[in-house]
Amino acid sequence: MRVRITRRLSGSIDGIQLGRFVAGLTYDVGTTLGNYLLADGYAVPAEPEAPAVVSEVRSETLASTRSSRPVPGS
Repeated sequence: MRVRITRRLSGSIDGIQLGRFVAGLTYDVGTTLGNYLLADGYAVPAEPEAPAVVSEVRSETLASTRSSRPVPGS
């Protein structure tokens, strides 16, 4: 899911540090995180053609719920 961050975030959700997202930039994020950001007004949907930062999630919580696919960087 591609979203553009509209305001500064802080804290974390499911082990993901939200402070690393920069207001005004567009990110590719997972559906769950994207829906959270949209619902709480931290982001708006971005055009599919817009350049985006690829967001790599590093979370023990999320990694343990994935299938046997290896997690990059682990």
